[in-house]
Amino acid sequence: MTQIDVPHDDRWALVTRVADSRHLEKAVQLRELLLYLAKRAITDPSVGVTEQEIGTNALGRRPDYDPQADNIVRVQIRHLRQRLEQYFLTDGQHEPVVMSIPKGSHVLRFERRPSQPAEVSPPRGKVWPWRLAAMIALTAIAFLLGRFSEGRTGGLTAGPRGASPLWTQLFLKNQPTTIVLADSSVVFVENVLGKNFTLSEYIDRSYREQIEAVPDAALRDALRMIANRQYTSLADATLSGELRLLGARMGARVAVRFARHMNVRDFNSGNFILIGSSHSVPWVELFQPSLNFRFEPIGKEPRYGFRNLRPLPGEAPIFEVTATPSGPQESFATLSLLPNLTRNGTVLLLAGVTMEATEAAGEFAMREDFPEVVAKTLGVAPGQKLPFFEILLRTVAVAGAPHKADVIAWRKPGN
Repeated sequence: MTQIDVPHDDRWALVTRVADSRHLEKAVQLRELLLYLAKRAITDPSVGVTEQEIGTNALGRRPDYDPQADNIVRVQIRHLRQRLEQYFLTDGQHEPVVMSIPKGSHVLRFERRPSQPAEVSPPRGKVWPWRLAAMIALTAIAFLLGRFSEGRTGGLTAGPRGASPLWTQLFLKNQPTTIVLADSSVVFVENVLGKNFTLSEYIDRSYREQIEAVPDAALRDALRMIANRQYTSLADATLSGELRLLGARMGARVAVRFARHMNVRDFNSGNFILIGSSHSVPWVELFQPSLNFRFEPIGKEPRYGFRNLRPLPGEAPIFEVTATPSGPQESFATLSLLPNLTRNGTVLLLAGVTMEATEAAGEFAMREDFPEVVAKTLGVAPGQKLPFFEILLRTVAVAGAPHKADVIAWRKPGN
């Protein structure tokens, strides 16, 4: 869509500014979605727009596609809503008219920005570093989530990866597979407060009480806002897109869900892929008792690593990031295959000390030679059904991107 029936409408001028902004210029699908919704809102404001119509006319789906089975519209509407919020908080903070998509709706709204009271300057000599840090982090996290809609799929075009025994156990035609994304909003709150919330605190949302106990009003407001948002990491955005495509090619029913939308009963049936450590996906705590390599806080400083509960001869008791001022960064990740809570399905845990390490673990699992490597590591015949296991990887990242991953230790649950 390049033109509209009302090219002189001021609202369309606003739409084109937003579409050409840094928030959307590289997100082709979100940009097309915005243009389509804006045209409908301007030319047919009294006519509702359906999910089926959006999927077909704006997102390239076939006219007979099933919106209940394919949630592309809901996912992309959510991403566009977040991009719009970021635009009007940053580049478009002085726009007199604001665009938004109310939650639960597919309709784009144009609303005049309410008059804002003059900003009150802080007392001389007082600095609000927490507010600045929080807003910078919020913008960074929002950028990472935005990459979800631009996830790579090139790595899946080569090689018959569906033949891997790992994926044949996880992607079944008669059993659903759920990919669980990290809750980066809660991670940010944990890091600011210096806390590590338990699964119970995450489930009942009692961690919000710790936010309310923060004495600095500006920091408290920023943490409230971030805790209410639903942001994930770049590793999750990248891996979930590739894994979903892989599962679809194998004929499986694959769903992607945010960690905050899960509950304990969900893990009683079906297969799952959890992308992130217990710090970002608290549901990993359900499976911690079976693990030898535990993601835990290391030392008094707010840093994390993997603790080796039962080191074998030659193994280190702790694995943490090697900090270097420049050059490659060494980190660690685990790739664990376990049964679900009722042992009628399979769970894959991809956890890294860093975001890049988590992504490296996922890429390691999708390598063409993974079946041979894991078969040799676990001592099983190539093509044989894999036993439950956990593998510790040493990863290397260059310029913020995963470069390689090598197996340095492994266990079978209970060993």
